[in-house]
Amino acid sequence: MNQAGSGADRETRSAGDFPDCLLQPQKRLQQLILARIEVLRPDSLHRAVVAATSGGKRLRPSLAMWFGDALGVPAEAIEPIACLTEWLHSAFLIHDDIQDGDQWRRDRESLWKSHGVPTALNAADWLLSAVYEEVTRIEVDENCRAWLLRSVQDVHRRTVVGQQLDLDGRGDPAFNLSCYEQAVQAKTGRYLALGMVASAIVAGLDEETIDSLWRVGDQLGPAFQIQDDLLDMTRSKGRAGEVGNDIREGKPSILYAHALEEGDLSVSECDRLVEVMARDRAQTSDQDVGWVIDLFDRCGSVEFARQQARTRAQEGIRLFKETPGMSSEVCDQFASIARFAVERNR
Repeated sequence: MNQAGSGADRETRSAGDFPDCLLQPQKRLQQLILARIEVLRPDSLHRAVVAATSGGKRLRPSLAMWFGDALGVPAEAIEPIACLTEWLHSAFLIHDDIQDGDQWRRDRESLWKSHGVPTALNAADWLLSAVYEEVTRIEVDENCRAWLLRSVQDVHRRTVVGQQLDLDGRGDPAFNLSCYEQAVQAKTGRYLALGMVASAIVAGLDEETIDSLWRVGDQLGPAFQIQDDLLDMTRSKGRAGEVGNDIREGKPSILYAHALEEGDLSVSECDRLVEVMARDRAQTSDQDVGWVIDLFDRCGSVEFARQQARTRAQEGIRLFKETPGMSSEVCDQFASIARFAVERNR
């Protein structure tokens, strides 16, 4: 296995910084993504797709490139894998923002707000079609391509199911930690691992190793999502300084599940929490949001979520180290990625 990067990549520069080992592909990714969408027409669709794929951390395609390089996968195979993870993520974000009514993404107007809902939906549809086009670009035998296609389709399907579980749980007074686990595993578990798994499939790794990488994602994906849920209660999430968007949209986060199930709330507190979370976004006041955030803190849900994020990240690191064929250097780099997932401040 190739050694990806230098020894200096073994640690993040400081808590919350993007890992050095994932910084290396950034310029390459930018050029690749722009080249892929340069010929897209009409211009209105091109502008929308450019906007949808700009400004993010690009964690998923960076992860695919880092791991593909570590496995010695040729660039012509790594690049389509990185692109398909970016296309899938961007399409999901467009749909998510429309469904949630979120007006801000990455400190800019959400695509539906800046370009209109019809064009935003069209951009998402184009991105989803591009996901499967990327699979056809990879030069592998047809058995390998079929495995790749099944993996991509499975993640696509799981994420849609997870989003529906998320939608169904909004304002649900019976929502609990078991419901949350089912939703988060479907929506984010394997989604984060897709780029690594696809690289491993192309590299010819066996089914046992692939299954191990999926299990890594089953830990790291939820850890990343939990940190997102915590960041939503600050001004750091890229929503133009707005706090508590998840509360405004009634998102059934781990905080909501814990508060209802283990928060030892009074009947009146429980009733008010459910009422706020079920309320229309436009009718949810800053005072409502502040009250819910304070409740989550007072009943131990914030600390519970932080501990869950750390525990899951550590379990992901452990599982990665047990994955056959991983060098100590690559394991150290992955540990820095997992720490970033739960220490980042954006």
